[in-house]
Amino acid sequence: MILYPLSAFRAMSNAALNVYQHILDDGHQKNVLESMQTREELYDFLNYHQYEMQLDELIDKENK
Repeated sequence: MILYPLSAFRAMSNAALNVYQHILDDGHQKNVLESMQTREELYDFLNYHQYEMQLDELIDKENK
């Protein structure tokens, strides 16, 4: 089990290096956008909007 997260970390590190190299060489990230996760995909994966709704409800309860 310990090795699998490290494999994913190494893959993410390689992807990050690729993006940074393109930014350094090209001055932008446009050439790697297709390999990147969109913000919408990230929010869907994290269920971020549900988290925001729960946080809003908590804040509303505290303000009453």
